[in-house]
Amino acid sequence: MDTNIQYRPLCFFSITFIITWIAWFIAAFFSYQEGMKGLQMLFMAPGLFAPFIAVLFLMRGAQNKPLRKDFWNRLSIRRIKLSYLPFIIAIMPLTIAFATALSLLFGQSASQFNLSTEFKAMDGQAFLSILILFLAPALEELGWRGYGVDSIRVKFDLFRTTLIFALLWALWHVPLFFINGYYHHGLWKSNLVYVINFFVAIFPAAVLTNWMYYKNNRSIMIAVLFHFSVNLFSGLFQTEQFTKCIVTILLSGISIAIIFKDKDFFFGTIPAISQ
Repeated sequence: MDTNIQYRPLCFFSITFIITWIAWFIAAFFSYQEGMKGLQMLFMAPGLFAPFIAVLFLMRGAQNKPLRKDFWNRLSIRRIKLSYLPFIIAIMPLTIAFATALSLLFGQSASQFNLSTEFKAMDGQAFLSILILFLAPALEELGWRGYGVDSIRVKFDLFRTTLIFALLWALWHVPLFFINGYYHHGLWKSNLVYVINFFVAIFPAAVLTNWMYYKNNRSIMIAVLFHFSVNLFSGLFQTEQFTKCIVTILLSGISIAIIFKDKDFFFGTIPAISQ
């Protein structure tokens, strides 16, 4: 990494949260108004684009040429090590399959092994849900791994960086719980335990994504691929929320095992961004 790059984490996360929270809370307001679905959708987009918008803002100007060069270089798929692709492909479907099998012992239905009839992030918005499935991982990771995580990493070891980022990432999602018809709002209406599980699940997801990101020479694309895999398989099957709690436990166990196996990587004083 170019040592001339000066990160501004407070500015990045402030821009991201301000845009997202304002846009999504306005979307939440319109989601309760009859005949206002169009305006609701209009305000959903800025929130999704916010992390990338923040990066573009911070990369402007001649003084940030090293940052722009570093950013675009990290979009190359050549940074991805092939040895990590099987992990990305297999981790989510295998974890969900095992969690589903375990859930049967607690009386859950075997129909969870069936494919979903349609992927839906929003009620009655199948096309938009599919669009979100593809766009969200790319737009988020262009911001999170494109700038946000590195901006924290220059000050902390990877373990603390991941905890801080996971907390911020979790808080970033908060307005979605107020948008009528959205997946997160459905969790809020169903059971508080499932809301808690959603936030807890973000921490192992952050550990696994950051681990692969830095192990692959800060590849933004591997973060996009893993994020996409998580979103895809989380909605591909008829997985019950009870089973998703088991998935969180299993992924947390995998994350803890990786941290202990590679303690120097997570707790070392040498910045991982130098790899």
